[in-house]
Amino acid sequence: MKRKRKTMGKLLNDLQAVFNLYIRLRDAGKPCVSCGKPLFETDTTNASHLFPVKGYPTLRFNESNVHRSCVWCNMGLEGNSVEYLQRLPKRIGQDKVDELLWLADRDRKVNHKWQRHEILEKIEHYKALCKSLSGQ
Repeated sequence: MKRKRKTMGKLLNDLQAVFNLYIRLRDAGKPCVSCGKPLFETDTTNASHLFPVKGYPTLRFNESNVHRSCVWCNMGLEGNSVEYLQRLPKRIGQDKVDELLWLADRDRKVNHKWQRHEILEKIEHYKALCKSLSGQ
């Protein structure tokens, strides 16, 4: 019931939070996607988008586009995208990188509007994945 009263902006924020948690859990034990520095569970890390949300809204919740990174690479170096793209094939495979590049080219600057039902479905999906990965 509460979610039906939330604004679309608040629902998107909820989805972003649970999606980012999923990325951190999925990538636990892996180094920073951009610089390769080891990341420890006690480190503050980010869920870093190769293609940023602002210019590529359709890739905002694309799992191939988002990986755990150190705060310095994501915030200080604005994603460190050159290094990110160089390391990404080892992380997800060249086929998925090629697909991501194709999607980015196709969807760049598309004015995508998320629908309420899409957001709610994704929230539940990523909550279940987080629960599974955290062993709860």
